[in-house]
Amino acid sequence: MKRLLCAALSALLLLTCQTAFAGRLEVDLSVDGTPVSDMLYGAFYEDINFAADGGLYAELLRNRSFENRSLTSPKSSDSFTSWMFNHLNRAEGTVTRMTEGGLNDNNTTYMRVSVESGAYRVVNFGYSTVIGRAGIPLDEGAEYGFYCFLRSADFSGRISAALTTVGGSPLSDAIELTPSGEWQKLSGVFTAKETTDAVLSLTLEGRGSVDIDMVSLLPKSAFGASWLSGGLRADLVEALRALSPRFIRFPGGCVAEGSYFKANAYNWKDTIGAPETRRENENTWGYMQSYGLGFDEYFRLCEELNAEPLPVVHASTLCQARGSQDAPYTETEKESHIQDVLDLIEYANGDETTAYGALRAKNGHPAPYNMKFIAIGNENWGDEYFYRYGEIRAAVKAKYPEIECVVAAGPVASGALIEHSLAVIRSRYPNDIADEHYYMDSGWFLRNTSRYDAYSRNGNSIFLGEFAAHEPAVGGRRPNNMYSAVCEAAYLTGIERNADLVKMCCYAPLFARNGFTQWTPNLIWFDARSVVKTPNYYAFMMFSNAVGDRYIPANADLPDTVYSSVTASDEKVYIKLVNAGNAGEDITVSLPLTDRRALVQTLSGKAGDQNSFDVPDRLKPAETYVELVGGKITVTLPAMGILVLTCEK
Repeated sequence: MKRLLCAALSALLLLTCQTAFAGRLEVDLSVDGTPVSDMLYGAFYEDINFAADGGLYAELLRNRSFENRSLTSPKSSDSFTSWMFNHLNRAEGTVTRMTEGGLNDNNTTYMRVSVESGAYRVVNFGYSTVIGRAGIPLDEGAEYGFYCFLRSADFSGRISAALTTVGGSPLSDAIELTPSGEWQKLSGVFTAKETTDAVLSLTLEGRGSVDIDMVSLLPKSAFGASWLSGGLRADLVEALRALSPRFIRFPGGCVAEGSYFKANAYNWKDTIGAPETRRENENTWGYMQSYGLGFDEYFRLCEELNAEPLPVVHASTLCQARGSQDAPYTETEKESHIQDVLDLIEYANGDETTAYGALRAKNGHPAPYNMKFIAIGNENWGDEYFYRYGEIRAAVKAKYPEIECVVAAGPVASGALIEHSLAVIRSRYPNDIADEHYYMDSGWFLRNTSRYDAYSRNGNSIFLGEFAAHEPAVGGRRPNNMYSAVCEAAYLTGIERNADLVKMCCYAPLFARNGFTQWTPNLIWFDARSVVKTPNYYAFMMFSNAVGDRYIPANADLPDTVYSSVTASDEKVYIKLVNAGNAGEDITVSLPLTDRRALVQTLSGKAGDQNSFDVPDRLKPAETYVELVGGKITVTLPAMGILVLTCEK
């Protein structure tokens, strides 16, 4: 009997303890709260992991103008990347890489094909992961715009272009091409006969020599197909749109600086105008940028997504983390760069009476882009950087005082480097936005949700320009798993609590093409046909699409593993709950509202779960509605889960 009594008392005590620690969150909407930045959630775009060519830029051919090269170890064979000549044909002829008499000063390399007999076949495989395998995705009935530049030296015969199998079987009707003795743009439209992977085939039947350059293939269904560049990949644009970014930071990142050589530095002027006039350049991550995705395309994308453009320019230095094999910028080079920065602002904001405003109009966009921000430098630090930043900033402010400048605070979360950077920024540039970057292990984000609580409100606002939770690598790749997404979401509750100070934040990197990666993890993965949205993507999307204009401190009694944030607008209340524990939690939310239904979105899974190309929807938000009864709602917060509750006032 004594043992039974003890067991009963123990069970009662356990039940009492469980009830006592049931989670609750009480929200008082009469509290003014603190302001939340209307720019809080955005996107950072960098051409890494083939995010531009082979990614967001809709061009289906790789190395379309034979400019592919390596700045550190150039080889003439680089110009043949993704191309094969006389492929599977019994023809006689030669191909010669040429650099004299090209299309223009920015596009100097081309191929001269000399045919002696037979049908000589020139093939582009697109972004194939296997040499010799078709890599151009076709959809039956879809149309693809084609053009190329040809020049005949003494060719006599027939030239045609078609979409084909690797073996040459037609997958579209052929387009006949008749070149003249001068460079000439020849074009047409292919209609795919089936859904499959293809190559582009140019077939020369006859004798003599033909020069070939700037061969392009773009889906007619591309987003912005009427733009000079031919547009962007529609499914990736829609994935970005779903994040509701308030700003887009571009073009990098390290890409904005270049590395090792000054010739490698990013210059926005190389990226505008007709595609064949844009100067291709190897980016910091070791592959070519065609600049088909250039500054006009970035600005137009921002305009389409209702996001503020936030361009990054280098601070007359190369990538500081990689070092340089060239001497530092001279005064003359620095002054030239400063003028380029001023010209960029004029291009973005000047009317048509200005030189660069007129050029923007000529390039298809008469109205100004109304740029408000510019970042000068990326992950820079030290006295030399701050000196150069100050010079560029002074020139910007002298001519465009309304432009907000963003100053780099270095690439680390803690230690002497960032402490020195923030001290310099606060003393010299107290009105500028300080750009912090850090990539930390997942647990760090859980331990540091209060990072910005103690930051001074009397100085700079903060831009968390790059962040991501890094899990240990598996098979050479750091995974985008549920645990990392939960840790990032927990951290974002702290960002929202401090959104009067933290003006902007964005995950990095944004895009990665499967099989072409230099960095993991990434927010969105894709291949030729598919898009995989990671749990990190969904977590960021849930937060970005449910944020008010003020933060409401709540009276909370929650388990140690649960993190919360409450924001509100005049119309809605948004409550976010994040559970980093391995047990589900029932949370009672009290709101001074009656007769309401609330939308509840939840994302949860096991800590190691991921989405993949085989199972892309293993982890995705679920939606349901719950009733507000007596001013209260009880929700079940899943283990390893994120919950967002939205209620109209």
